[in-house]
Amino acid sequence: MRHGTTTLHGLYVGSTDVSLNREGRAKVIRTGEILAGEHIEQVFCSPMKRCRETLDLLRLDVSSEIEKDLREINFGRWEGRSFKEISKTDSDLIEDWRVNSESFCFPEGECVKAFNRRVGAFAQKVATASGNRILIVAHGGTIRHLLCTFLGLAPEKRMIFDIQAGAFSIVTLYDNIGALTGLNVTPHKGV
Repeated sequence: MRHGTTTLHGLYVGSTDVSLNREGRAKVIRTGEILAGEHIEQVFCSPMKRCRETLDLLRLDVSSEIEKDLREINFGRWEGRSFKEISKTDSDLIEDWRVNSESFCFPEGECVKAFNRRVGAFAQKVATASGNRILIVAHGGTIRHLLCTFLGLAPEKRMIFDIQAGAFSIVTLYDNIGALTGLNVTPHKGV
């Protein structure tokens, strides 16, 4: 599950610790009503405030573990800025990111290779976890990478997934290969 929308919605937010906004909290509560019936046995959660708030609002009666490897990528000096703002100052870097996505390092931030390694290490932990029904509360980029890993896709394919805030996706694992059985599951308004 991706955390709910934040007070910095629409901006690049990776390592910035920010809270959910009102709409984000409301959607997470509604999504929690669906998850309550999913018989979740184990939860892993990013240490970032927006994910911990999301987990608290879900009100699931299950043990949870804060997992540092679930953090979003650190966007460095792009943190808290919009794509339009970044395009004005760093258009050459944006082009480099587009062309060399897997070897790109965010200016004053994290390298994609390092991000891939740490999220991949967490994916191995999930594959050997004791629980059969696991919820991961994390970030859009992290979830995209996990989906690629579990579905046997190359990491550079991650942008084919539109991971919406406050929604969850379902992957069923069969001997370390997965089947995507739900994407962006969330209740309809009014539920």
